[in-house]
Amino acid sequence: MFRFSVLLAFALCLTGCKDLETKKVSSEVLAEEELKAINMNEVDEYPSFATCDSIETQEARYQCFKTELALNFQRQLSNKTIIVESELNDTIWLYLSITELGDLSIDRTEIPDTIAVQLPELERWLKDSLDSLPQISAANKRGIPVKTAFKMPVIVKVD
Repeated sequence: MFRFSVLLAFALCLTGCKDLETKKVSSEVLAEEELKAINMNEVDEYPSFATCDSIETQEARYQCFKTELALNFQRQLSNKTIIVESELNDTIWLYLSITELGDLSIDRTEIPDTIAVQLPELERWLKDSLDSLPQISAANKRGIPVKTAFKMPVIVKVD
């Protein structure tokens, strides 16, 4: 009986272990799969000002950020004495970037000729207005601050 028990245990060990094989996965394969799952065109948290940080949803916080930025441009431009030959009502486009450290810069602008001719200093005024902005919290991707870029319309209306 003892021999039978030993043979049975030995047979179970031989046949039972083949189903317990584990597949080794290298860290490179895991990293590659993880990178495929990450959408690098989207961030987990948008850039923000301290005044917007208490807002619950990410979309609302981002809307608050854009509104505060637009209000800053409006405040700075309203301090300028602007004299134009004819009415202006057009849109300029600002291409903005925010570094990982929260530094905002205007990469380029698209200013229609109708505005550029009458307000040649406009681009400089917009760049100067960035100095009056409060500190910006950079966007985050998986908890890491990242550089972001976006396009913002600014409506110029002078009567």
